[in-house]
Amino acid sequence: MHAYALVLFLHLLGLLTAAAAAALAFFAALQLRAAATTAEIARWARLTKAVVPAFPVATLLLLGSGAYLTQVGWGWTTPWIDAGIAGLALIVACGSGIEASRGRALEQEVRTAGMTARARALQRDPLAWSAKVTTLTLTLGVVFLMVIKPATLGSTLTLIVALVAGPLAAVPFWRSHDRVEQPVAERPLAASAPAPRTEG
Repeated sequence: MHAYALVLFLHLLGLLTAAAAAALAFFAALQLRAAATTAEIARWARLTKAVVPAFPVATLLLLGSGAYLTQVGWGWTTPWIDAGIAGLALIVACGSGIEASRGRALEQEVRTAGMTARARALQRDPLAWSAKVTTLTLTLGVVFLMVIKPATLGSTLTLIVALVAGPLAAVPFWRSHDRVEQPVAERPLAASAPAPRTEG
C-alpha cells in the first residue's frame, strides 16, 4: 500500500512537472510571437531551450510510474489508461516533432537573415501554433481521463475533442500582430557587431 502511494505521488509529480513546463513554454512562445527584434527572439528562444529538458523527465516519470500503477491496480486493457498513453504519445509528437522543428526554423531564419517577412510569418505559423495549443488541450484531456476514468466511448471522445479543440483554439494566434510592422528588416544576429566609428 505504501509503495502504491509513493508511486502515485511520483506519477502526480510527473504530471505537475509537465504542466509547469508546458505553461513556461507557452509563455515563451507568446513572447516569441510578439518579439520585434533579433535580441528578443534570442532571449525567449533561450528560455524555451531551458524548459525543454523538463519534458523528457516528466514523460519518464509518467510512463514509469504509470506502468507500475497499471500493472498493480488496473490492468493493461483499461480504456482510459490506453487513451491516456495515446494522449501522451500525441503530446510528445506535437512538442518534440512539430513545435521543435518550426522553432528551429524561426531561430535559423533570424540568425541568418534577421527579422524578415518569413521570420514574422514563422512567429505566427499555423502549424506550430496548432501543435502548441493541442499539447495543452491534450494535457487537459489526459488529466480528465485520470480523474473521471471513462469507459471506451468516453475515453475516445476525450481524445477526439482535445485534437479538434487544439487547432480551433490556435486560430487567433495565426493572425498578424496588432502593432504596425517596421518596414526595415533588422540585421541578423550574426551581423550584430557595431559599425566602427569615424572621427571628425
